[in-house]
Amino acid sequence: MKNSPVYTTDIFLLDNPNDLISLDKWQKTVNLLAKLFDAPAGFLVQYTKEGFQVTIASEQGSNPYASGVVIEPEVNIFCRKIVETGQSLYVNNAVLDPSWDTNPEVHNDGFRSYLGVPVFWPCGTAFGTFCVMDYKATDYQKTYIELITQLKELLESDLALIGCYAQMQQLAITDPLCDVNNRRGFNVLAEQRIKLAKRNDGLQGLLYLDIDRFKEINDLHGHGVGDLVLKAVARILSQSVAESDVVGRLGGDEFVALVAVKDMVEIDGLKQRIMHAIELCHCSEELPRFTVSIGYSLVSETIDICQLLDSADQDMLQHKQRIAG
Repeated sequence: MKNSPVYTTDIFLLDNPNDLISLDKWQKTVNLLAKLFDAPAGFLVQYTKEGFQVTIASEQGSNPYASGVVIEPEVNIFCRKIVETGQSLYVNNAVLDPSWDTNPEVHNDGFRSYLGVPVFWPCGTAFGTFCVMDYKATDYQKTYIELITQLKELLESDLALIGCYAQMQQLAITDPLCDVNNRRGFNVLAEQRIKLAKRNDGLQGLLYLDIDRFKEINDLHGHGVGDLVLKAVARILSQSVAESDVVGRLGGDEFVALVAVKDMVEIDGLKQRIMHAIELCHCSEELPRFTVSIGYSLVSETIDICQLLDSADQDMLQHKQRIAG
């Protein structure tokens, strides 16, 4: 095993999870598990892209693993078996089972017995495991399995609360029609990306897109068709930029994209790709012919997100006026 800091963002998927759950309650639940089983170690383990991480460890001198310990995902450990199968696992004496010959918990750390159950996120994917380990062989009866299952349901109820809160957060920053960031979501994410780019000396530009004569589309074809046009623009804009770029709908027929670029040539190329894709969608999606006006502004050291939006908006309006003229 190796020591590693706790990945709080991976564990809770929230900026401040302590507002929703009590980590002290989780700690007491794990401590109670170890006490009821008279086991030297109890754990809540989460599976992340980094591997199997001890989120909570029972507070005993006999427990060799502290919170934050991570085991690489390919290592042959008990928790990996549970995550792969989605089933409970009870090994009363691992020394007698050849399938655990390469398990470092057995042959390096001296554990023989393991009892664990899967813990799931509300969506049904595996959060990780809730388990106890013992240095001696054990003979747990059926009631012990029922007990650990009931205790892990307490943990899953907290995960359900976190999941609901995360969904509400997502709804609060997402435009429901176009499935991109709304104004609030765009501002929050864009400010984060701008700060990151400044630390890395990266160049960023803001594209400000407006659909030309959008009111005429609604008047001639109906708001249902107008909605299809809005969705098409949002999709084209999202597909034209990088996955790490930030796309949003400010409201009405106004869209924005904060993009990482190398130079002005790249911005001009991006604008041309968007225009070309919009031209093609008229035929493929049987939409009324429409055009867009695109302005831009480069991020500077002093411009905040509001100033950046105003600058790109003014540039877009100048393009629109030139077209109208």
